[in-house]
Amino acid sequence: MGVDIASIPKIAKLIASCDRETLTLVFTTQEQNYCHSVSDRLLYYTLCFGVKEAVGKALGIGLVGIDWNEIETDLTQAQPQVRLSGQAKTQAQILGIKQWLVNWWEWQDCVLVNVLALCEEQINE
Repeated sequence: MGVDIASIPKIAKLIASCDRETLTLVFTTQEQNYCHSVSDRLLYYTLCFGVKEAVGKALGIGLVGIDWNEIETDLTQAQPQVRLSGQAKTQAQILGIKQWLVNWWEWQDCVLVNVLALCEEQINE
């Protein structure tokens, strides 16, 4: 399990200070496209950021050795979905993680994210 609280104003400052190419160091193109397509883009950028932090914690290594954009949040579904690539995917495979459950709440000027990593035997129970 991983939990993170991300500040919407802090992510807003990050977004304002970077061009889209620089943002690809943190956010995937799909995340950026989705966030720019909705009216509350800063809320959803903050959600994506919080998911990355929470997933890193659930992987047991934070974001050490993992690029930010190796953890992608798909917000096009009813519930956010997590997609991994690169070292993040390798770490998940080592741990036997097959599925991610994501819950999130907007609270004051923050987003609270909780991710639960499920292994094969947990999914089949």
